[in-house]
Amino acid sequence: MTEALKIVLVEDHPIVRLGLSTVLGAHDDLGVVAEAADSVGALAAIAETMPDLVILPLRLGGVRDGLELCREIKSLHQGPRVMMYTSYTGHTDATLAFLSGADSFLTKDHPEGRLVETVRATARGSRVWNVTTDTGASARNIEERVQGSALTAREQEVLGFMLQRYTNAEIARELFVGIPTVKTHVSNVLQKLGIESRKDLFG
Repeated sequence: MTEALKIVLVEDHPIVRLGLSTVLGAHDDLGVVAEAADSVGALAAIAETMPDLVILPLRLGGVRDGLELCREIKSLHQGPRVMMYTSYTGHTDATLAFLSGADSFLTKDHPEGRLVETVRATARGSRVWNVTTDTGASARNIEERVQGSALTAREQEVLGFMLQRYTNAEIARELFVGIPTVKTHVSNVLQKLGIESRKDLFG
């Protein structure tokens, strides 16, 4: 008998967390081994259970939001795969998840069957990007450009802030660098992505 996939479920809304746990628990090959309401609990659960997959929202209350938690999980040695499950459908949200290292992205407007399929596929090693049609086209366009652009790790970090509409001064404060350095990074990002201005990121 095949061992069930070990899943850590992260969700700060108790009712949503219960619903997800119930849906996944109805399948013999999917096992929710731990649940957490915030990033601290999530990291503790991951260390204790060594799961195959972590499901988390894009927005999360507490010390770290979902994107920050995703980045931390993906930095772990032999860490689990990560699936973002969110009600946010903007193409910038999907791209931010991509830049944070998420393995899959699913919006909550998809049916239960798609949720289960995405969980299984992600745990098997596939990257699944289930978004609405308009969102998907825009997000995949940016992702394809990023993959083929040879952006450095720092430039990807700067792009993440740009997608959150941070100003150069705000990015400089976040990265503890000078504004001229940020301007150089922004210029490099736009050039490598083949776009003329920041507003083209949101087209």
